[in-house]
Amino acid sequence: MMKKLFIILIPIIFMLSCKETDKKNKDYLIKGYITGYFEGKVVLSKYYEGKLIALDSVFMTKSQFKFKHVKIQNPELYYLIIDDGKVIIEFFAEPNNIQINADYNNQGNVEVQGSKTHAEYVSFLENNIIFENKQSKIYEQKDIAMSNNDTALLSKLETDFKYVSNEQINFIKEYVNKNNNSFVSTFIASRSLADFLSLDELEKLKNNFKDTVKTSVYFKELTDKIEVRKKTQIGMQAIDFSLPDTSGTNISLSSLQGKYVLLDFAASWHGTSRSRNPRFVKIYKKYNPKGFEIFQASLERNKKQWKSVIEADKINWICVSDIKGLDSDVVKLYGIRKFPINYLLDKHGKIIEKELNPTKLEKILQKLL
Repeated sequence: MMKKLFIILIPIIFMLSCKETDKKNKDYLIKGYITGYFEGKVVLSKYYEGKLIALDSVFMTKSQFKFKHVKIQNPELYYLIIDDGKVIIEFFAEPNNIQINADYNNQGNVEVQGSKTHAEYVSFLENNIIFENKQSKIYEQKDIAMSNNDTALLSKLETDFKYVSNEQINFIKEYVNKNNNSFVSTFIASRSLADFLSLDELEKLKNNFKDTVKTSVYFKELTDKIEVRKKTQIGMQAIDFSLPDTSGTNISLSSLQGKYVLLDFAASWHGTSRSRNPRFVKIYKKYNPKGFEIFQASLERNKKQWKSVIEADKINWICVSDIKGLDSDVVKLYGIRKFPINYLLDKHGKIIEKELNPTKLEKILQKLL
């Protein structure tokens, strides 16, 4: 009986796998109707490695458009860029034909048919906006407090904001853990939680997902972010890389072993990055002769501006950049999603501290040197 059953099951499994393969190779239709916009270009896009990538474009006529050959294997977030970005429609597509109805003059009025995943995503956003509204009100109050120089109120509002932010993170975390068979949850975990939870919490979150959603691009994204976080923890050897300085000479991080090194990721065009320079200049002048170096990888977009800021701020430490801005390879290498950010390395290139402001850095250097 067992042998016969096995023989019968083989063609059934084969047929199911064929159907699954056919489904993955099938082209899907994404069409829409945009009230208030008669004709123009529509670009279908999605985010990949932090960049919005155009997948296809069509010319809309009579307020209608059609993308006829869209490959969709798993639910994924797509964007419709209309009228050169004047209207952007975000929607979750899934292996199905999709109909989108929207209003050019009211971007909040969007209907997506054919995607249960999008309906789930909208439901999540409707609950999450409660926290967004609370944060917006606090921002408004902070502006008033700043204009009145009310430091006591500012301090209270800062505490209120942290409380609401923690509330929001806990809500999102609970949602993801509860809906562990959801492609929306993999997206939220990667895009909303990866930068706020500890490594242990992220690992538990990842391991809680069901196998059915582990094919998601967002699950892979989350896994990659966790791996980068592991490599940049205190006690790990700093990942080596080499970039050119202002003269075009390549300098590697590993060439500085033998000194305590602050590996700093910043940018001359970024206000917070530049505001630290005066303090860092003083620290560098004091501790560089004692065996301290700063290796600043700048996420620059304009070499001329970069060089002028170095000169104006009287920076003498090592500054390197490939002038690719946020597209620089070091962004992915170190998993940079916020900056300025830095790592303090010992004489062997191991990470001993991270995310140091000038005050914390100087206290540590006083002990070390």
